[in-house]
Amino acid sequence: MEDRTGGAASSAGLTTLLREDRDRHYGSLTHPGFHVLLVYRLARWSMANGGPAARVVGLLCKAVNNLVIRNLYGAEVSPQAVIGRRVLIGHHQAVQIPPFSVVGDDCILRHNVTIGLAGSASPRTAVPHVGRGVEIGSGACLLGPITIGDRAKIGPGALVTVDLPSESTAFAQPARVMRPRPPVATPEPRSDRDGQTRTDRRDEEQES
Repeated sequence: MEDRTGGAASSAGLTTLLREDRDRHYGSLTHPGFHVLLVYRLARWSMANGGPAARVVGLLCKAVNNLVIRNLYGAEVSPQAVIGRRVLIGHHQAVQIPPFSVVGDDCILRHNVTIGLAGSASPRTAVPHVGRGVEIGSGACLLGPITIGDRAKIGPGALVTVDLPSESTAFAQPARVMRPRPPVATPEPRSDRDGQTRTDRRDEEQES
């Protein structure tokens, strides 16, 4: 798999990556986006290193990922994805990054961002590769074996299924304004008094 992230997974140490992630998330150790990347980085570290300590860390990451990251934060970030350095997950809810996808250095992901597969193709070949410095707006979906060029901008709600060149911008179609429907006339409800009056009239006619 082509690594378009600047080699973050191998060239930088775990401590460096975590320090950059913390600084990218406004220096906050309590930012949920930092927590998502913290678990991801530790899981990647455990996969790359053998020994009992790495296995224990891997098991802990799996438990935290299932109980907190996915069930509480609503984010699904696979440790088999390749995520670059200084990535900002500004709004963590419903962010999805599947296995074998690539997110480059200095990207920004907002809430409800889906980086996903296309159809039933192999995950290794059917996932997006996102370049460096890409900004992805809330609700955007990137699907299939596409390449997003460096410093591209993807607007909120955009559905991207084709390659985007570097420094390009992709927006969703604006909402279409529909004419309001004409009001539907509804019959006025009959009151009990009106019904009683008609009944009294029928009784009077029968007596006469």
